[in-house]
Parts: sequence; C-alpha cells; structure tokens
Amino acid sequence: MGLRTAREEIFFLSRWLRAPLKTGSVRPSGRDLTRLIAGAVADLAPDEWIVELGGGTGAVTRALIENGIAPDRMVVLERDRALSDWLRRAFPEVTVVTGDAEHLRRHLAANNAGPVRKIVSSLPLLSLPRSQRNVILAEAFAVLGADGSLVQYSYGPSCPVSRTLRNGLGINARHVGTAWRNLPPARVWEFKKRGLEQTPHHPRRKNAA
Repeated sequence: MGLRTAREEIFFLSRWLRAPLKTGSVRPSGRDLTRLIAGAVADLAPDEWIVELGGGTGAVTRALIENGIAPDRMVVLERDRALSDWLRRAFPEVTVVTGDAEHLRRHLAANNAGPVRKIVSSLPLLSLPRSQRNVILAEAFAVLGADGSLVQYSYGPSCPVSRTLRNGLGINARHVGTAWRNLPPARVWEFKKRGLEQTPHHPRRKNAA
C-alpha cells in the first residue's frame, strides 16, 4: 500500500472537474488527514463491518487497511462509476458499491454486510442540499449499531452537522483533531448516539494479509 501516484491525482482531478460540488475536493485526502481518520476508527470485532461513504480513489480506504481493518469487512460506496471501477481494481477484497449513500441500508442488505460498527464519510456534507444531507445522516444512524459511530471530515471551521440536526437525530459531536498539513486543512469529527460514549470497544479483527 504505497503513497498515491500522480496518475491517481490526475484521475481524481478529472472527476472533480466533472462534478465539483459532488466530489468536494480537487485532490485526494492527504496522508495526515487519512491517518487521523483511521486513528478515529475503533477496534472491530470479527463479525463487525466498516462502511466508507465516498471512496474516491481510495486514499482513506488505504489508510484504514494499513491501520489493521480487514478489507473483507469493508464496504465502500462511491456514486461515480469511473471511481468505483478504480476502487475495485485497487482493492479487490473490498466490497465496492456503485451507489448513493441515501440508500445505504438497501446497499448493505444486498451485499449481506453487517452489523456495522463504524461509518467513515468523505462526503462533502456542507455542499449537499439540506434534505439530502438529512437523509444520508438518518440512513447512517439507522445502520449503525448501538455503540457505533460516524467519522466525518470537513474543510469548514465548524461542525458539519448543525446542532438542530444533531438534536433531531439524538447524537453528540466530538472534534477528533485537525490535519493542518492537508491541503486544504481539514477537521475530523466523530458522531455517536447520545448516552453511549462510554461503551467498551471489542478487540480488533486482525487483517490476515
């Protein structure tokens, strides 16, 4: 699992030029950011899954696997078909789904994936219409188990999920950290259902690779 290539950067840029508001960034997430995200993902039990929303060219996917997440317990959603095809070639053991996060439950059921302990989102929440953002978050927390959480990064200075929406979903926000050397700098947030922040973690399922 090496660093991303110039070809990956160019390919990602070409997809951004086609749909800048949907892609959210002109380049893949940097190493500082992906390591911060991977570090926020709790240990998984052998039967638990992790879901990534908006896989891009796999910068976060790669960091998760390098951090010990088993690729055969990962589902990556990517709505752009060219990007999802790229991901399938780069990560053949990962379940890659070409589809929208608004239909997350349906996609997971179709692939017999679950229970889900963690969802990692690279979606540009602040750029999405409010109604779409609300549906995506509702789907995510409908999928997550009682002690699961959503890890989301954002380029904005404040929490990407408003207090009103957090109250409606019954979730709390925690600022994990800021990747200052990422271009642009990005903040990582973790969202959990209220009253469950102290739930013990299970031992990690080791990657056999």
